[in-house]
Amino acid sequence: MIPQAKILRVFQLISLLKGGGRTVEQLAQHLDASQRTIYRYFKLLEEIGFIIDQDFHGRYFVHREEGENPEDRFTLEEISILRQLIQSGASGHPLRGNLLKKLALHSEAKELPEQFLKLRVAKMFRTLSEAVESKKQVVLKNYHSANSQEITDRLVEPFQFGEGFQSVLALDTKDKQCKYFKLERIGEVLVLDKPYRFQKMHEKTNTDIFGITGRKETWVTLRLSLRAYVLMREEFPLAQPYLEKEETEETEETKSYIFNGPVLNFKGVGRFVMGLADEVTILSPAEFKNYIREKIKSQRLF
Repeated sequence: MIPQAKILRVFQLISLLKGGGRTVEQLAQHLDASQRTIYRYFKLLEEIGFIIDQDFHGRYFVHREEGENPEDRFTLEEISILRQLIQSGASGHPLRGNLLKKLALHSEAKELPEQFLKLRVAKMFRTLSEAVESKKQVVLKNYHSANSQEITDRLVEPFQFGEGFQSVLALDTKDKQCKYFKLERIGEVLVLDKPYRFQKMHEKTNTDIFGITGRKETWVTLRLSLRAYVLMREEFPLAQPYLEKEETEETEETKSYIFNGPVLNFKGVGRFVMGLADEVTILSPAEFKNYIREKIKSQRLF
C-alpha cells in the first residue's frame, strides 16, 4: 500500500473510534484490513497520544475532547462531493474561497493541511464518481493486481462503489467479468469520451469470505492445524462463524479445527490452502481437491 493510502486509513480509523465503540472485527471489515493491522494502528495511535479504551462488550473507542461531536463534522466522502459542487457551481463567486476554507476546517480532517484533501485516492474517487454518473468507460492505469501480481492498464466500466468507498465495482471489458478494483492499487484514472458498451452485463456481485467474487456458491470443508486456524481467524475475520474445534482427544500441539463454509470461487480459499499445505487437509468437496491437484501440477511445470 502506498504511504498516502496508509495515512488515509489511519485517519479513517481515528474517525471510526471517535464515532463510537466498535470491535476489532468491525474495524477490520470497515477498513478492509486484517485484525493484526488494526492492533498495529492502535499501538501507533497510543504512541502519539491517543487514549484507546475498551468497553464491557469488547468495543474500542477513543476519548473525545469536551464538547466535541463527530456527527457535527463532514466525512471525507461528503467533503469530496461538496468541494466538487462549490468548485463547479460557484466559480468566480467572491465567497468561493472562504467556503472552501471553512469546509476544510469543519470536517473530520480539520487537523490536516489542505493537501490531505487532495490525496490521490480521494481524487480517484471523485473522478470515478463522475464516470459512474455520466456512464463513461475509464482506463485504470497501472493497476496492481493481487491475483496475477501484474501491473497493467484495465479498460473498465465502473458502476458502483464498494463498502467504505475503498473499491469500485466495474466490468472488465477484456474478459467481460464484473470485479472489485481497490482504489489504492490504481495508478491513475483516465475517463474516456466513450459511453458504456456493455451495460446489460453490469451485475452486482458479492464477495466470499476470502474476498473473491463469483456466482456459484460451494461449501468447502477443511481440517486446520492450530496455526492454520489462527491465521484464518486473523486474515479472514468473516470465516469465524464457520470455524469450530474438532472433537478429538488431541494434545495442545496436535489439536485441530474444522472450517465448513461457503465460497464463491476456489481462488481465494485455494491460495490459503496452498500457502499452508502442511497445515490443512481438504475434506470436501471433490471438485476442490481436483482444483488443488491441478494447481500443484501446473506449478511443477516451471
